[in-house]
Amino acid sequence: MSTPPPLPVTNQQAVQSQPPINTPAFRTFFSRLSTSIRDGLSQRRPWAELVTDALSRIRKNLAYFKVNYVAVI
Repeated sequence: MSTPPPLPVTNQQAVQSQPPINTPAFRTFFSRLSTSIRDGLSQRRPWAELVTDALSRIRKNLAYFKVNYVAVI
């Protein structure tokens, strides 16, 4: 019976010697992403206003689509 071929093993030195992602495209992407997140968080509404608006929309939808909701149920 012959021995099976050896399994390939990654070279740890090669993995560690790779530089981190530091390209202009990556920096531009990360800058735009962080700006977008910062802008989105700065424009958020208070929770009370969000809940009030959601309840108002639910009431209007129930009144307008109640026949459809009954048909689905």
